[in-house]
Amino acid sequence: MSDSPGADTRVKFLDPLDFRHSKGVIDRSLRGAKKGDYVAFNLAVVMTWPIFSLFLLAQPWLSNWANNAWHSYSAQYTVYGDAGQVQGIYRRSGLCITPAEEMHCTDGQNFTELALKYRGVPYGCGCGEGVLGEGLCPMTFYGHTLSDFVSTGPGIAAMLGLGFFPLMGSWRATVLVNEKSHASNWLSALHFGSMLVFQVSYIVWGIASACIFPVSHSVLTVVFLGAFLVHWKITALICLVAWGVESPEAIVTFVLAWISIGVMLLGAIPRVFLTLNDTMGQAYFPNWNRGLGSYAFWFAEAVGLSATFGAYPIMLIVFSLPRYDAERPMEFQLWPGQPTFESKAAAAAGGK
Repeated sequence: MSDSPGADTRVKFLDPLDFRHSKGVIDRSLRGAKKGDYVAFNLAVVMTWPIFSLFLLAQPWLSNWANNAWHSYSAQYTVYGDAGQVQGIYRRSGLCITPAEEMHCTDGQNFTELALKYRGVPYGCGCGEGVLGEGLCPMTFYGHTLSDFVSTGPGIAAMLGLGFFPLMGSWRATVLVNEKSHASNWLSALHFGSMLVFQVSYIVWGIASACIFPVSHSVLTVVFLGAFLVHWKITALICLVAWGVESPEAIVTFVLAWISIGVMLLGAIPRVFLTLNDTMGQAYFPNWNRGLGSYAFWFAEAVGLSATFGAYPIMLIVFSLPRYDAERPMEFQLWPGQPTFESKAAAAAGGK
């Protein structure tokens, strides 16, 4: 405000046209920022999902390589005295310090012989020891399991960390499908609830490791895998009703859900056979926890989780095909400037 003589002291109001112009600029800026967020997030999902899957599918090799190489490794621990001087520098016995006689292979091999052959010392990676869980031979009665491999700090951290973005993608897909399909309230609640059951049981499963809380861990494995498979079946059903059988969302979720179910059913056969033998008190069925058969359950878990965690990134990849340019939601963009349903609609409206 000016106090000089002749100064115009009238209050000036913003012209409505100027306001609408400014609002339009702000809206376009926000939409641009939103698109950038979608692209950055989707790229993170598509890039980390293959690494997550590779980690799961390479666990037996990673376990033996890392544990055989670093079984005797120990960090250096420095202790200081009251005056601040170094009192001592200490090391522990190693990463894997469980005596071999306490380790028992469930596939008929001799653990002591394996440890001496591959490590030169009669020690194994007991509960929580090693980079990943013991991989020289199976420790569970029906063979190797994913849970055994991630029963260490680095193992479970790698699994949860690498699966972060794909899992966030599953949540985003849940919200988007509910919002854009206009599903009924009860179906949307069921869709969201199945994802919530998975998430809670998955968190507790990560806390209750297989070697410390074996019963709880086993129950939670069934709960979180079952909830996730049910969730993707509901997703496929909603997409089928809303957009038809040829919609990318329905195709991807249906195919991945059935692949996961099929693989897990086959992988569970060695466990089912031995459980039935135990229940009936007589060995009617063969023990497939031998040779390659000992990897059946682990392989089923690894493939099943890779597929279910891959539903959203695979949707993004399928939607990136040129044939879906007119159907692709803005939220599914993989790079800046990629055509979307919204951009096509805006261009059509502007051309009228």
